[in-house]
Amino acid sequence: MEGATAARDRPVRRPQRRLLELSLLSLIVIAIVLVSTLRLPIADLKAVRHDNSHLELRHAGGFLLLPRDAPLAIQPLRGPPIAVRADTLIDGIDAQGSRAENRLWWAKRAAVARALRAGPVTVRFPDGRSVTATIRARQLGDLTGGFWAALVTGLTGLLCGLWILVIRPRNNAARTFAVMSLGLFGVGCTLAAGNDPLLLGGAYRWLMLANHACVQLFAASILILFCDFPRPLMPRRAAWAIGAAAVLLTIVNVADLTGDTVALLFAAIVVEFLLFVALIIGQAWAVRSDPVGLAAMRLIGSSAVLSSALFIAMVILPMLISGAPLISEAIALPLLLVIYAGLGAAIARHRLFTLDGWAPGMLLSVCAAIAVAALDLAILGVAAGSNGIALPIAIVAVGLIYLPLRQTITRRADRRRNAATRHSLRLASELAFALGADMRAMRWRTGLAAMFDPLEIVDDPDPVAAPRVAEDGVALRLPRVRDMPGLVLRFAQRGARDFDAIDLEQASEVIEGVETLMGARDSYIRGVAEERARITQDLHDDVSARLLTSLHREDANMMRRDVREAMADIRAIVTGTSGARRPLDDVIADMRFETTNRLEAHDIALAWPVAAAGSSGQTIDYATARHLVSIVRELSSNIVRHSGARNVAVDISIASHRLELRVRDDGGGFDSGQGWGNGLANCARRAALLEGSFQIRAAETGSVAQLEIQLPREDAGPSRTTAEPA
Repeated sequence: MEGATAARDRPVRRPQRRLLELSLLSLIVIAIVLVSTLRLPIADLKAVRHDNSHLELRHAGGFLLLPRDAPLAIQPLRGPPIAVRADTLIDGIDAQGSRAENRLWWAKRAAVARALRAGPVTVRFPDGRSVTATIRARQLGDLTGGFWAALVTGLTGLLCGLWILVIRPRNNAARTFAVMSLGLFGVGCTLAAGNDPLLLGGAYRWLMLANHACVQLFAASILILFCDFPRPLMPRRAAWAIGAAAVLLTIVNVADLTGDTVALLFAAIVVEFLLFVALIIGQAWAVRSDPVGLAAMRLIGSSAVLSSALFIAMVILPMLISGAPLISEAIALPLLLVIYAGLGAAIARHRLFTLDGWAPGMLLSVCAAIAVAALDLAILGVAAGSNGIALPIAIVAVGLIYLPLRQTITRRADRRRNAATRHSLRLASELAFALGADMRAMRWRTGLAAMFDPLEIVDDPDPVAAPRVAEDGVALRLPRVRDMPGLVLRFAQRGARDFDAIDLEQASEVIEGVETLMGARDSYIRGVAEERARITQDLHDDVSARLLTSLHREDANMMRRDVREAMADIRAIVTGTSGARRPLDDVIADMRFETTNRLEAHDIALAWPVAAAGSSGQTIDYATARHLVSIVRELSSNIVRHSGARNVAVDISIASHRLELRVRDDGGGFDSGQGWGNGLANCARRAALLEGSFQIRAAETGSVAQLEIQLPREDAGPSRTTAEPA
């Protein structure tokens, strides 16, 4: 159950990259708004609301207080004059009471905008006075604080929403929060783009309709969110009803069915605010038995209600009462960011504020990437506009100060990961070479305490299969590692933080390193044991047997031969410890020389060609050579002891890494009914170890022993086992 929950709540793949991509996309939208605004000229004519019946007409020479219905004549540079009322020039939307009158008002507004953009216009008043209005190119410095406040607020809200979404992509509250953030971003962008309503003309109407839709998206999202978060208060159809109401209100506004879209929107906002307050109270009541949840709801609810109430008190209510806000919507918009702080933390819970946290680090790295890109562009712009001595000074400053500082800042994020890697390698090596299970368990706990500094390390009664962050980040569960028990670590850094993704990665690296090093250690120990067993058995089977035989010989020459052969065996055993490969021709020559001496001592003639067919240039490892020598030695001993042969022929051929050996004698033959003794049985077992076969059968005269084995390739991995048959 816990694993399924963790899978559903797992962050998206490459969350930092996803957040950066979405952030850059939002920056592109902001860049489009900025460029579009700068391409729009600025006029020295502006009308703002004074009260419900008058407005102030500001021009280059001062301002005039005019009735809202005062008739004016706008004389463009070319064409007939345009007869309008004073409220046609107002900075915003002035509802006329009906859909037809609104359309006429927007048509005249568009005509005035076209006349202003075409060149100077003359505004004539009823008393005969007139003023000339001109336009000029808009500069970056002409953009108001409200413009920047709207853009920054929208971008900040969107980053918060996307941040929480990539942390908990499958969480419904996080998804609703992201949609709410998208609505705020749209509100900010449309307010910034509509900063000069008069010159935008009819385009301003569509901007404001988009603004109203984004306002409804924001309001409906926050209502839907608190219907189900932190506790479900209403059935899911209530959320659908809220969404449907928001869509219906947007359709009514677009179709202008009421004749006053602004008043309808503001009235809807007031109603939505009251519903919002009711939902906050309902959620607080739902978590009343949970002290922690109740404290969180008090914080979230009070901050959200207070910020929303201030926005409504300073913007919405004054617009409904007097038609003019106390402060502009764009300036008041940052108040809504207060909602995001507490609400985002509540949705993300432990994933948001981990120490050296993955989530804050991800957001900071994205912000840093955006800031670095902006700073790079700014420096390029300054350098491109520099001349004289300023350009070389700028280049030197960038090379000596900015670029090293930039590199230092961008590398800070890797420091903790590098330190974690060093800890992991040290702990893995200490565990791999600890003596005994008790020491390994002690070092395992000590190393984990040094890496994570938890308040508690206990045995896990139900060990997991892989490292896992549990208990909302409070605990880190580790699986069994070889003979070390599964553990649960709680309260990282003495309780100062939760366990995070870096901790999980570090724990996985440690376990993988321990498994690898302990596997290598076990292989080494096993290899040492096998090598000792080989040496012991070779000394016992070959050297000891020869020396023991020589003790019972009366012939001094035979004794010397046994000693020489024993010394040759010792040299072969010592050579085998180096692991060096031997040329196959040398091994065959040694076997031929030893077999010749042994058979000649018993007056048995040996026919063995000096060179084996196909063996040129091939090498074999010690294990293969030792098995091969032992098989030939056993066959020669068997011939001497049991066959009564006077002639022996040996033939060896090699093809496609396959060696075939035939030994023929003219002795008394082989009785298959009597079975094989230990010597011939050992030959068969050695052949099987060499991936081959051994057979012996009776011939017309004597017997034939045939051996076929697979020769190991020189590029093969570890050599085949050296274990000797008993």
